[in-house]
Amino acid sequence: MIFPSNQIRSIAAIIVMGLLLAASTSVLAWDAPVPRPAAASSERSWSQFLQNHVSDSGLVDYKSAKTDTNLIAFVGQLADFDFDQLKTSDERKAFWINAYNALAIYGVTLRLSDDVSKWESFSVVEQPIDGLPASKGFFVGIRFEVGKMRLTLDDIEKKILLRQWDGLDANTRKQFERLAPDQGDPRIHFALVCSALGCPILNREPYVAERLDEQLDRATQSFLTDKNRSQFETTKKNWSVSELIQWYQSDLINPKYKNSSRSVLTFAADNVQDSSLARSLRTDTWSMSYLKYDWRLNNWRK
Repeated sequence: MIFPSNQIRSIAAIIVMGLLLAASTSVLAWDAPVPRPAAASSERSWSQFLQNHVSDSGLVDYKSAKTDTNLIAFVGQLADFDFDQLKTSDERKAFWINAYNALAIYGVTLRLSDDVSKWESFSVVEQPIDGLPASKGFFVGIRFEVGKMRLTLDDIEKKILLRQWDGLDANTRKQFERLAPDQGDPRIHFALVCSALGCPILNREPYVAERLDEQLDRATQSFLTDKNRSQFETTKKNWSVSELIQWYQSDLINPKYKNSSRSVLTFAADNVQDSSLARSLRTDTWSMSYLKYDWRLNNWRK
């Protein structure tokens, strides 16, 4: 078969992009298998999965997820996705949030034992990939196929959604820039769910460009008002909050990012709905303490 010259250039560009991005990830990474559903995929697959297998409190029914045709269909769609379909920054941001959340669940289903009794002790930070520390294995040690490229969860979060390109060569940076939203956004930390109980809760609807700001605001507010993750002690002026805030505080105050704030307390003030609390966070002297992150599986037992 003879391809037209413009098609040859497109094929070559895809191959080069794949090689560059593969080189940017750990050579120790394990390539997750790509599911190929027998039936035709539906664009609503991810939405249907969330409705069918996620509880109102954001827990996931992994027992059914392991064989769910909607999850399999969506992961298959991601593998074959054409990035040219993403025309706007918000479309790219919503796409990658959904991709991260779906691939995290898919990654867990690949690592879970067939013995359900062992799931109580399952943790994404105790999933060693040969040559990598267990705490990194799940995030940098598994490469998933998206748009004919192999990407880790860490690639999606940091190199795409947060546009963190330090140490990348110019060509690799250019390829990630093509995939990324126009600006980083610290609110994604309250939308990305890595399958642990300490994570933000998984919303039961996909993120969509048309309502993205509203959805991200709601996810952020939900995290900050969830007593398991955030406790404002107004009398003592102490904020006890998930370690997630400590880990990503530099993103919350990054002036290059959309919806960042000048301080972590100001970020909280900007995102709580209690006006008196918001005023106190901006004007009073508050201390902060951190709640230990719960890495156990966010498993929903029906």
